[in-house]
Amino acid sequence: MATQFSALPFLNNWRTKIIYFVLNPLINMALLVLIDMQYANSFNWSIVAASIAIDTTTLTMQTMNDLLVEDASLRIDFEMIAKKPFSFRYWMSKCITSAIIGTILAIINLVLALCFGAPLYLILRVVILLPLLCLTGIIFGFTAWAISWQMNDPYFLANFFSAIIQLVAGILVVITAYPTWLKSIALIFPFASPVTFIKTGSANLIASIIITLIWLLAGLIAYVIQIRPVLTKGKHRF
Repeated sequence: MATQFSALPFLNNWRTKIIYFVLNPLINMALLVLIDMQYANSFNWSIVAASIAIDTTTLTMQTMNDLLVEDASLRIDFEMIAKKPFSFRYWMSKCITSAIIGTILAIINLVLALCFGAPLYLILRVVILLPLLCLTGIIFGFTAWAISWQMNDPYFLANFFSAIIQLVAGILVVITAYPTWLKSIALIFPFASPVTFIKTGSANLIASIIITLIWLLAGLIAYVIQIRPVLTKGKHRF
């Protein structure tokens, strides 16, 4: 586990830790709150809670992806897929590390929000969803890596997910109010239901879990299909 944490560059010093765990989430949160206030003329704590939840998923996803890309750059993935491509110890260490990182971000920002007056029920809703938020991030991090494994840019899909996640989650506007084409895109992602649960206290989380598992299946298929070509080529494009 110590090796996994040491492979994450943003844990190298206290400055980068503050940026990733505090400043980035606060900036994202402030931007969303200010946009919402412009139209609602009131401060909405549910936007804050939803922003923390989505940032938790995003950082978990980025951590999972970073760990796998780092292994690929060190050629550790060649050894892994040649000997034991479904090693429980290997994959579990990545998952646990990613989940811990996401949970730390959530706890820090939830405590800050609570100190500034966020309603306890909103905080508890995010806490209840933490396992699902981290699991979703882990699966999307793996899937993003698996699909981008042999691309020139191994971060391509992870960066794409990070760029659209707030939009498809419907933090500011419920996805049912989206144009048909955008709503169709949002519905293939599992992020809207957790946000709805945080805002309203009820949502179809089962559908979110099913969609997440479909993304996991897509990642597993991409992973399995590429094992032989990766071993044959013996190198990556990046």
